[in-house]
Amino acid sequence: MVEIHLSGCERLQVLFSCGTSFTFPKLKVLTLEHLLDFERWWEINEAQEEQIIFPLLEKLFIRHCGKLIALPEAPLLGEPSRGGNRLVCTPFSLLENLFIWYCGKLVPLREAPLVHESCSGGYRLVQSAFPALKVLALEDLGSFQKWDAAVEGEPILFPQLETLSVQKCPKLVDLPEAPKLSVLVIEDGKQEVFHFVDRYLSSLTNLTLRLEHRETTSEAECTSIVPVDSKEKWNQKSPLTVLELGCCNSFFGPGALEPWDYFVHLEKLEIDRCDVLVHWPENVFQSLVSLRTLLIRNCKNLTGYAQAPLEPLASERSQHPRGLESLCLRNCPSLVEMFNVPASLKKMTIGGCIKLESIFGKQQGMAELVQVSSSSEAIMPATVSELPSTPMNHFCPCLEDLCLSACGSLPAVLNLPPSLKTLEMDRCSSIQVLSCQLGGLQKPEATTSRSRSPIMPQPLAAATAPAAREHLLPPHLEYLTILNCAGMLGGTLRLPAPLKRLFIMGNSGLTSLECLSGEHPPSLESLWLERCSTLASLPNEPQVYRSLWSLEITGCPAIKKLPRCLQQQLGSIKRKWLDARYEVTEFKPLKPKTWKEIPRLVRERRQACRS
Repeated sequence: MVEIHLSGCERLQVLFSCGTSFTFPKLKVLTLEHLLDFERWWEINEAQEEQIIFPLLEKLFIRHCGKLIALPEAPLLGEPSRGGNRLVCTPFSLLENLFIWYCGKLVPLREAPLVHESCSGGYRLVQSAFPALKVLALEDLGSFQKWDAAVEGEPILFPQLETLSVQKCPKLVDLPEAPKLSVLVIEDGKQEVFHFVDRYLSSLTNLTLRLEHRETTSEAECTSIVPVDSKEKWNQKSPLTVLELGCCNSFFGPGALEPWDYFVHLEKLEIDRCDVLVHWPENVFQSLVSLRTLLIRNCKNLTGYAQAPLEPLASERSQHPRGLESLCLRNCPSLVEMFNVPASLKKMTIGGCIKLESIFGKQQGMAELVQVSSSSEAIMPATVSELPSTPMNHFCPCLEDLCLSACGSLPAVLNLPPSLKTLEMDRCSSIQVLSCQLGGLQKPEATTSRSRSPIMPQPLAAATAPAAREHLLPPHLEYLTILNCAGMLGGTLRLPAPLKRLFIMGNSGLTSLECLSGEHPPSLESLWLERCSTLASLPNEPQVYRSLWSLEITGCPAIKKLPRCLQQQLGSIKRKWLDARYEVTEFKPLKPKTWKEIPRLVRERRQACRS
């Protein structure tokens, strides 16, 4: 037998009763789950001879054994034999993976002595009961507090442990010695556990600390993760590459010792629920020279740069961290000002930042560009050629993905880089202008029907013939999604040639979709328009719909009739959801024998269109 799985044996109390002789000499995997009455591993008869239980066990999984209070131990048994003790060997000499979940009564894991036979025929005692353990995962152990040493005063040792995960163990107050530990995960742990992490910094590559939340943090608690005595012993930088922090105010509090210089190899940083983080940590950004991914979420007090009187303006600040490629900001309700993101950025996601005013640092001319009067009429430029040229025109030349959600204070998204391929916006109803960087492509020429005259002064043009607003998308954009932005983007939206997917839902501002002038029309693969109450016009070029395989147009009352070139493609579209008035039956041309048949044919066609 090499594997045993016991599940749902609700009356099982003892795994091995008195008198059994099973030793499972080849068992490698043991799984025990949902054994609600399981309390003990075996009953030992002193008359029995010693046995080695599970000598080859490699993986042990224990789930939902609510009455289990301990793991198997190796007690001293019987009288001395040949000058030594008769011992029962621990079952964990080869164990590599140990998972214990939802065992609320499990008390401290006791380190039983491990016995090896020496060449002289005697025994030698090794302090670790888990000499081969590499992965240890503990979850939802309400009574578990610490590891107990086999010999009082001796350190707890897991010599081969590489991964340690402790989740929902609220009473845990200490961590074991593990010189080779590379991955440490602590979820919902006490704040005190934070001070034991420094013993692993010389070996850790991945560290996740999500500690219990405290409303207030004293200055004494805001101490560095690296004590002063540890710093003096360090002669090399930390190998840490991934750091995820939750409720760890000690990294950013007023008493922190700024250990960020040690994390020169850090590639991913996640900051969650950090109440003491108020301003952008510029010193942190400057130290993390290898950082590629930054995620900040649920930091309710984060606002932006510190407003020191002698510091330079945000637009003049340097861009850190310089090698950043992915940035995600979520649920920071006080955030007003973004930091100057570096030119290396490829992906940006911002959500739930309800006070954010701009996404690319401080944008000059924003107040003059977006003004809303008491009559709710926005004074906007008619075309992108009228947008003010600013020094910010070349932000993020490598940015490919931009996602904005629940950012209700954004008045405009300016300086979109030409490199952008995916743009998603959700619940951003204040955005009135979308514009690409002026240096990225040629400005569109003004037309007599929709744009102001380039020669006529702006006030005169606005007074004589108010023109429709136009928005210019990046030239390489392939995917555009606009969701639940009720009053966003009035006027015309110009579609670039590479656009493959267009999804607009819940918009009451756009009036028309048109192809970007001077380029080949786009070749859409998916077009979804839902609840766009003001949208009245679609592109009327055959090439736009030749590759279309998915189409939805519902709840768009201003679209009275589909373009003829789109009607001709309806039969070849695989997936389509259309309001009934758009489902026009294609009639074959009929040649009536006499003129008397014409009135009947006209009536039939009218009835078909009405149905």
